Amino acid sequence: MLTKKKNLFFSVLAIVIATLACGVPTAAPTVAPNLEATQLAATIEALQQGQNAQPAAPTVEQAPVNTQGSEATAAPTAITAPEKPTLTVSVNTNCRSGPSIKYPITGSIVTNSSFEVVARAPGSEPYVIIKNPGGGADCWAWLEHATITGDISGLPTVAIPAVPLGSISGFVWVDDCDDLNPTTTGCVNINGTPEGDGVFNNEFLLQGLTVELFSGDCPPKTSMATSKTNANGVYKFDGIEAGTYCVVIDTFKAGNNTILIQNFGGAFTFPQRFNDVQTFKVDLLPGKNVNGFNFGWDDFEQ
Repeated sequence: MLTKKKNLFFSVLAIVIATLACGVPTAAPTVAPNLEATQLAATIEALQQGQNAQPAAPTVEQAPVNTQGSEATAAPTAITAPEKPTLTVSVNTNCRSGPSIKYPITGSIVTNSSFEVVARAPGSEPYVIIKNPGGGADCWAWLEHATITGDISGLPTVAIPAVPLGSISGFVWVDDCDDLNPTTTGCVNINGTPEGDGVFNNEFLLQGLTVELFSGDCPPKTSMATSKTNANGVYKFDGIEAGTYCVVIDTFKAGNNTILIQNFGGAFTFPQRFNDVQTFKVDLLPGKNVNGFNFGWDDFEQ
C-alpha cells in the first residue's frame, strides 16, 4: 500500500514540474480519487497563484488635507494673565495698619511711584490695602489723593483690625520749699519770696486727688474720664485710642479743694505756676503708653 502512495505522489509531482516548465497546461492523467492527492493539488495551485500575483504597493500615510482653504491653521493664542491693580498718589501719604489715624504708620506712599493693591476695605471705607512699601505686613492706603489703575472688584475684602489702645499717666507731688533753707531745699525766688522750684526731688506724693481727661486740645471741652491718685500719688487713664487729649487737675474740684487748700494751702508750681487749673496737652500715638504728666503743688509754710 505504501508503494502505491509513493508512486501516486511522484506522478503528480512530475505533472506539476512539466506544467511550470512549459507554461502550457497539460491534462492530468485520470487517477482514482484520493484525499491526499486532492489536498496536494490544492496546495500546488495556491503556490502558482502566489507566483503570478503582483506585489502590493507599500502603504503611504497621507498628510491631512486642509479643507478650509490655502491658509495655514493659526497657532493657538497664548493666555495673558491680567495685570495687577496699582495705586499712585499725587501727595505723599502715610500707610497705616488700619483705616484711620488711630492706627500706627507702617510705611510711606510717595509720588512718582506705583504700589500693588492686594485687597479692599469693607463697606464704604475710603481705603485699599497695598503691599507695604517698606516691607513687612500689608498696609492701608487712604484714597483722598490716590488713583487706582486696574480692576479691584475681584480682590478680597479685609476686615478692619482692632484699634490699638494706649494710656496716659503721671503723679502729683508736694513741691516743698523750706524758706529757712531755700538754697538746699529746691526753692526759687519769686518776687523776693522762696517758692517751690517746680522740679520733683523725691518729695511727698499726694493721694486722693482727682485728675480728669478731656477729648481734644486744651482748654478742656469734652470730659471723658477721671482718675484718682493712689498711695504713690499716681493717676492713670487706660484703654485710650490715639488722638489729642487734655489732662486737667482743678484746685477747686470737689475733693481736691479739701486736700490742697484745707490741708496744705498753697498753689501749683508745675506745669503752670500759680494757676488754679493745671493742664497738659497730650498727643497720643496709636498703642503708646505715655507718662510723666506730673503736677507740683507748693504748700504754705508753717
